[in-house]
Amino acid sequence: MISLAATPVAAQGLDYRSPDAVPPSWGQFSKLVKYRFEEWMSADEAIANRFRAWLKENAGTANGAPSSIVVKAWLNPDGSVEKVSFAPFKDERANSDLRSVLTRGNVGEAPPPEMLQPINLRFSLGVSRE
Repeated sequence: MISLAATPVAAQGLDYRSPDAVPPSWGQFSKLVKYRFEEWMSADEAIANRFRAWLKENAGTANGAPSSIVVKAWLNPDGSVEKVSFAPFKDERANSDLRSVLTRGNVGEAPPPEMLQPINLRFSLGVSRE
């Protein structure tokens, strides 16, 4: 079983604002993006399944994923995911699979006006061997 959980994290740079100091709509939108990303990573479809299988097969190995990653996401005005970035894994296919999963579609809402991007989310990649 893969545990996917996300929390906002601090960004580097001058444009960062603490989650406590942003409009409520920014926090709500970040939660929506988190929810969609978790939903997409948990989907029963080929690329997401392959990514989760890689996580499980490589858990605890030198070539495996860290226990958590920070994903930076940029969204278009229509709510579609423009791009994501994260510290790369040692496996290029896993990098490509995660990038494909997270840029697959639209989160369902437009980002709030003047919301700073990228949105920074930390995902726990806990794996249990069930």
